[in-house]
Amino acid sequence: MASLKEYFEKRDANNPKPTYVYGDRIFARFNSIPLVGMVIRENVEEKEVLVHADLPMIHNKEIRTVVWVPKKGIKRLKVIE
Repeated sequence: MASLKEYFEKRDANNPKPTYVYGDRIFARFNSIPLVGMVIRENVEEKEVLVHADLPMIHNKEIRTVVWVPKKGIKRLKVIE
């Protein structure tokens, strides 16, 4: 093996490619609560995305900042430069 990069590319060649990667800014709804946040990771098999919300929210009397959101309700935010 020439490098670790080649090793991981060969190992993960058959895995599905994720739609969202770490750091992508998104808008979504968590149980009808709108949230803006950053993607932590995507679970491709279950079609969910782990999101770190910019503002905390209360759900079932718990304060949450990191939540799983269904992939179908996510919109990527545009980058303004």
